[in-house]
Amino acid sequence: MVAMRELPFVESWEERTVAEVVPSDLSGLTEEHQLRLDLVAGKHAQAVGLMREHGLDCWLTFQREGSDPLLPVVMGGDYLVGTAGLMLFADGPSVAVVADSDVSQVTGAFDQVISYSTDWREPIVTALSERKPAKIGINISVVDPGVDGLTHGLYLMLREMLGPPGLADRLVSAEPVASRVRACKIPAETERMRRACAITQRIFDDLTGMLKPGLTEADVAGIIRERMTTYEVVPSWEAGWCPSVASTKSAGGHSAPGATVIEAGDGLRVDFGVISEGYASDLQRTWYLRRPGETGAPAEYVHAFEAVRDGIQLAADLLKPGMVGWDVDAPARQLVTDRGYTYTHAIGHQVGRRAHDGGMLLGPNNPRYGARSGGVVEEGMVFTLEPCTGGIGLEENVVVTSHGCDYLTPPQREMYLI
Repeated sequence: MVAMRELPFVESWEERTVAEVVPSDLSGLTEEHQLRLDLVAGKHAQAVGLMREHGLDCWLTFQREGSDPLLPVVMGGDYLVGTAGLMLFADGPSVAVVADSDVSQVTGAFDQVISYSTDWREPIVTALSERKPAKIGINISVVDPGVDGLTHGLYLMLREMLGPPGLADRLVSAEPVASRVRACKIPAETERMRRACAITQRIFDDLTGMLKPGLTEADVAGIIRERMTTYEVVPSWEAGWCPSVASTKSAGGHSAPGATVIEAGDGLRVDFGVISEGYASDLQRTWYLRRPGETGAPAEYVHAFEAVRDGIQLAADLLKPGMVGWDVDAPARQLVTDRGYTYTHAIGHQVGRRAHDGGMLLGPNNPRYGARSGGVVEEGMVFTLEPCTGGIGLEENVVVTSHGCDYLTPPQREMYLI
């Protein structure tokens, strides 16, 4: 066992030597920065309400080098260089302890910003000791990758740091709060996601006008990447795999575009999303390149397309607050099975700051998906719907409303013909 070094305990801010309370200077903000702060304020208010509901006194995001996936939710940005403690309290002002070089990243997002130059331990310990929270929520989860941001090393460091003031045993999982703050979008988030979906569909429409026999899958990906530059957006997952482009001669799935030539008589599926204003889309569309004399796609390809399309619509009809994830998945999966097709993936995952944004799933009740499919749908959650099979790539993004769900962009109802 590694011996832990005992850390000094600072009784009050009168004794601090390395920390400085930074006044907020919000003069000269750009409109984009102000919108970011407004969005963070909305998420903080949402979090405080949930903290009171669940009896959580403090929600602590303890991170280094952008390590926690909840940073965008808590502070509105993806990255802080220095080790930081970002604290929301059920009662009283929020506090951010950050390195002096990171101050501008959190100014205006937190009520109190405390900077340090050499030692982050003392200001974090003192801030918590002065507030005396009975329960300190930290970002750990056995089930949800979207809130499981605290690394094991940081967890050990945190317990060591909070041991002397008697706070280590107050650490609990923040999952009941963090997962819902991440998953349940406020209107400002939903509108950003609508715009991301609209840009994605515009790129699909542009591609439709450029598709022709003789292009390779990599050529198609190149067209899409050029369009992303034109519309000033970035891919919503790793660039080498976004977009994923596959003709009916390729395996499909999560694969990089290859050198396969797309010819007349081939189908084409593209899985693609963008990040716009900090929020993701994740859509799929399907095309068919007609042979000379053909007026449409072959009957078997249309049959598969309609099975996937109808499965999506059935899931959308079922999706509403209070539904359990696998109760949305099962009927849609059965419809596709009854049409003669199978697939093994979940019909839907959550979308938000990332294309795969953690949280509950719309999936089967099996060991692969487990408890995540047993979650309960809530208003404001955004899901994909994608029972893809038979060489068809269709994926829609929907937001759960009080009465059901709404598509974030009009769904593909008919196959695109080239």
